Amino acid sequence: MAKKLFQPGNKIGNRFSSDNQPENRRKPKIFTVLKRKYGIDLGANGDFSQGQIQDLLQALLCVDIRQATALSVELNQDLQEIVKKIKNGEPIPKLKKDEVISQVFIVLSQAISRESAKGESSTIRWIIEYLFGKATQPIESEINAQVTSNDVDLSALTVEELMQYNVLLEKIKAGKDGK
Repeated sequence: MAKKLFQPGNKIGNRFSSDNQPENRRKPKIFTVLKRKYGIDLGANGDFSQGQIQDLLQALLCVDIRQATALSVELNQDLQEIVKKIKNGEPIPKLKKDEVISQVFIVLSQAISRESAKGESSTIRWIIEYLFGKATQPIESEINAQVTSNDVDLSALTVEELMQYNVLLEKIKAGKDGK
């Protein structure tokens, strides 16, 4: 009789070990692709706290458009310098954490500007919902229920007696509907 594979004590088969591991079949994250292919390390700029993101979004809602435009021009100049360095084969300096925040600020402010020119407001709506939560929406409907008052106090009945009472009420109701 042949042994079944992968049972305790069975030495037949190809077991996983530190040297024999399955192929990684997961799709790589965009961070990994950018780092491998272009040498761009997005994770090196650090994580932002939720408070920092909230402060950024709140500032974005009440920013002076002239300040946002000036920051955008400055960042575009920096971007052009980086493009020149890439073309010349020079190393690219890593961004500081505050520079990454300003880029997010500019991208969102430009999105708001483009949308407002079109008469849309989805980015602003998203920011407000992120900061304050979705607005509650009232539910409107008609309720048609007939409430019959019953002067009988049922609190003294046990669960079994209440179940029997319910069955009797259903029989009475079925009898009225049948007539």
